[in-house]
This record gives sequence, structure tokens and C-alpha cells, in this order.
Amino acid sequence: SSGINAEYGDKPAVTDGNEEVDDEIAKEIAELKAEKKRFQLVDTTLNNMMFIAVSDNTIEPCQLVHKILSTLRERKERKTRFTQRLLPVSHTCYASVEDIKKTALAMTQDQFHNKTPKTFGIFFKSRNNSSISRDEVIKAVAGVVTDNETFAEFNKVHLDNPEYAIIINIVKSVAMMGVVKDFKLLCKYNIDELTKSYTAPVTKKVAEENVVSVDKDDDSKGGETESGVSNDQEVEK
Repeated sequence: SSGINAEYGDKPAVTDGNEEVDDEIAKEIAELKAEKKRFQLVDTTLNNMMFIAVSDNTIEPCQLVHKILSTLRERKERKTRFTQRLLPVSHTCYASVEDIKKTALAMTQDQFHNKTPKTFGIFFKSRNNSSISRDEVIKAVAGVVTDNETFAEFNKVHLDNPEYAIIINIVKSVAMMGVVKDFKLLCKYNIDELTKSYTAPVTKKVAEENVVSVDKDDDSKGGETESGVSNDQEVEK
């Protein structure tokens, strides 16, 4: 806008050579430097993985990614050449069981802190971290979601098609987490599978079991490239 105004707006009278022009140029450069990008690429130092930080607090990553993938599913149009999976991140914390449990408590209140029955699944993946136990994390987060004092005691795990998927990605010493909808319908947020020409399977009603659904990455391919979108909300310790 400042560039348009400088070109087409009212221009001040130049009285002493290029002094006014230099001032305008310096002003525009300062404005461009101060302008903050809404999306910024963060180097993860890992092969086949990108992380996109969202600096605009009005953008909720889980809703943004759900909208993008829903549009791709509807149109069957692939908008990216190499990205295989797009996963949102709403919260981050240190990769320990206690910190993940604390973060999960803050993260899941909007979806689970009411008396409406919910089904859920927990999907865990770890990269470059051998110190944290998959089973311990899943057990801790499942306990938070089904805690009688905090959440409805009738929240159940649905192994076929959970209403909400709790995604936990461990990258080195950082846990990246998010709660998403339509995880099965949107092919586990896999863009390759989502943009294929296929008829979406009819959801079958299956028995609910008090067992946590875990993503074992049976459908993952070698050399996959994943992207994470996050507004990087970190829970204080």
C-alpha cells in the first residue's frame, strides 16, 4: 500500500534535490523489514521433513490444514509436487512423558471437556529420539482424555474411524501435537492417497474397545516428505 501511495498519491514538493526521494525510499525499506511474514519455513535439519511456522495468531493450524485437505479431496487436485503428508501442530513441548501429558491436558479441553461422548485415536511417531517410550506416551495421553474428573468418562477409543485424532510427533527433543478431525476420511492427511481417483469407503460401525488406536505407519513409503504447520503454542512448564 505504501508503494501504491508513493507512486499514485499526492507527492510532496521536492525543494532540495533528491533528499525527499531518499527519505521515501528509506521509509519503504523500513516498512518492508518490519513486515512479518504469516508463514515461515523452519529448518528441521532432517531429511524429508519441513516445518512451517504460522506467525499470524488469527490462523488456527488444525483448521487451516483441514480446510486445505478437504478442498484437495473434493477437487482431486494435487497442489504440491513432493509433499506426501501435511500435519498440523497446535502445541509443542519438551519430549518427556510428563510434559506431553501436561500439554495434552491443555490441548484437548475444547474437544473433550464436556458431557458429549467422543471417540478418539492417538497417533504417535518419533524421529531421532530413542529416549521416550511410545507406550508410556500413549497411556498418559489416553488417561488425560478419559479422566473422570476432567473429561467425560464415556470418551472411548474408536479403532476404525475416530471423531478426533490426537497426533503426537516427536522430533529430536521436541514433541509436536495437534487434535484433528476426519483423520480417516482424509486418508491420515496423506496427500498422495487423498488425491487419487477413488470412491471413499463407507464408514462401518465397529465395536468400541478401551484400547488406544495407534498409527503404525503401515502405509508409509520410503523417502516420504512431510510438512508440519504450526502456530507453536508452547505450554509453560
